[in-house]
Amino acid sequence: MTRTRPAGRTVVGALTSTILLLTTGCTAQSDTHAPAAVTQSSPPAAAMRIDKPATLLGTWTESVDRGFHDRAEQQMGTFKKLLAAGPTSAMGTAYVRAEEVHSGERGLHIPNDDQRVILISAVSGTITDPTVALDKTFAGLPNVTAVGPIQPGALGGVAGCGIIQAKTGIPVDVCVWSDQHTLGMVTLVGFAQTDDPRGVFGQIRAELERPAR
Repeated sequence: MTRTRPAGRTVVGALTSTILLLTTGCTAQSDTHAPAAVTQSSPPAAAMRIDKPATLLGTWTESVDRGFHDRAEQQMGTFKKLLAAGPTSAMGTAYVRAEEVHSGERGLHIPNDDQRVILISAVSGTITDPTVALDKTFAGLPNVTAVGPIQPGALGGVAGCGIIQAKTGIPVDVCVWSDQHTLGMVTLVGFAQTDDPRGVFGQIRAELERPAR
């Protein structure tokens, strides 16, 4: 089925309920790991850290919506529990295509028709088994289905993506990567097939990881 971006005004009222599907049940790990066969490549030789960019993908700005931040930070906290020791860096935030504004009629909202949102949760530290960390992440996301492997890219490790079938009709892609130094999730809300959400995921990961100082 071909996916397209929903109309702007219909998305504004539905974004929060759609993102809630992502975090429902994510604080407890399921006994059954997600069937995520993944592609492995060599990890970077040097330890890496997570740096939050001021803007994402060149022009995306950080959201001021507290609800988006809460969801991203919740998943960030779950990732910290999968590290062998404490995190060396961490981030949980969201980005929007256009800076949000507030009005008495609509409250906080994205003012134009591009209602896409990107949530990012990521940590760095020591990850004993990247594949196990990836599988545990998807096992803790019961609303994410059709999980399958994707190429992790030049930064190595393992990676997979799935989708959320939201009743709101808003398409949601959930992509996770894991390597010996970093673990992260990118949630792309409202991306059409023509936006190439999995390709965008690779671009975002490359913008987040830096050699540890």
